[in-house]
Amino acid sequence: MVLARGGTPGFSRLRAVHPPSTTASRSAAAAELERLLAEPPSEAARRADTVFDERNGDRPLVLYGAGGLGRQMHRALRAVGVTPLAFADRAPTTSEVDGLPLLSLADAVQRYGQDATFVVTVFNPSFPFLEGRAALEAAGCRHVLPWLPLGWKLGDALLPQYAAGRPEMVLEAADDVRRAFMLLDDDASRDEYLRQIRWRLHGDYEVLTAPLPVAEQYFSPDVVLVRDDEVFVDCGAYDGDTLAALLEHAGGSFARFVGFEPDPANLTALHDRVAGLPDGLSERVEVVEAAVASTAGTVTFGGTGAAAGIADAGELEVQTVVLDEVLEGPVTYLKMDIEGAELDALSGAERTVARDRPVLTLCAYHAPDHIWRLPLAVDQIADGYTYRLRRYGADCWDLIVYALPPGRAA
Repeated sequence: MVLARGGTPGFSRLRAVHPPSTTASRSAAAAELERLLAEPPSEAARRADTVFDERNGDRPLVLYGAGGLGRQMHRALRAVGVTPLAFADRAPTTSEVDGLPLLSLADAVQRYGQDATFVVTVFNPSFPFLEGRAALEAAGCRHVLPWLPLGWKLGDALLPQYAAGRPEMVLEAADDVRRAFMLLDDDASRDEYLRQIRWRLHGDYEVLTAPLPVAEQYFSPDVVLVRDDEVFVDCGAYDGDTLAALLEHAGGSFARFVGFEPDPANLTALHDRVAGLPDGLSERVEVVEAAVASTAGTVTFGGTGAAAGIADAGELEVQTVVLDEVLEGPVTYLKMDIEGAELDALSGAERTVARDRPVLTLCAYHAPDHIWRLPLAVDQIADGYTYRLRRYGADCWDLIVYALPPGRAA
């Protein structure tokens, strides 16, 4: 696979949003991080084991949300002898889920709104917990709690769950948490990092701010300069949504786009999108039917849509390739959104990163520790990068680590 350089470098769509950092702001942020990391891991573990019961008392439970997390929570509770009263949902399509009644929100509130705790068991990028809590309280629920403290109590049955994990693991990695923080370049990044660490430690949703526009994901104009001659490698190309975003942000000007995607349904949508491109663009796009990893071979693959990824219990077998073995020629932009396999795939791209020094945009919300491990991994491969952090989804979702080589930071 040969990636050819083309065009004359140029930059597009720049705007400044965040003021430059100051020594005082950096020092204040560092002091706040030290306060967060001062708790002994053993005390954090004790707190995690008890905080849900302290907030809830002996109230019975209603699970608001009967999707994947809600069903997991139900199974974990039953395993320890706790049976919730019901699932609740705004628009139920059945009367029962996994043997538990499924009620409309209105019915659940009428029956249990005064005496039960409604545990919000919805965890996805479009559902901020604070908005869900406000909706439940407006409907008449007196007691509303997030799922995370209950997840801490139930332990391995629920966690880790994407960016959510036990708080003591953050404190046990305190040195790495500090090292990654010191790599961050601007106030906006350090602010988001601190909020994310606090959420991981205390489950405090109040500190999480509104996300940035999803249309800017991977291309925030206050973070990165997008060139007109990008050679863009998209790991986890899905249905071509990032290709569409690149076309928007680069004005249709790029040298080459290579998308790696192993999921058959996603591949169909990706090929359809490429086929619909205007003349002169589609021939610059290459689609590779494979996952990226540290070793070439086969892996099992599970999930659907944007959440499809390498999984031990997956029903699909897909090919894996190593980026260092299949990419030839210069790469200017490397994006990874591969459901937690980012660190593994990055280890298979070390020669490419060290040689070409591309912009890296790495999803950091698929595991609790990726927010610090991903920038540290890049720093081990190549020095001189600038690191920034931005979030484009609710709460912990769509959190992106940008690693920017010289000349590419906005």
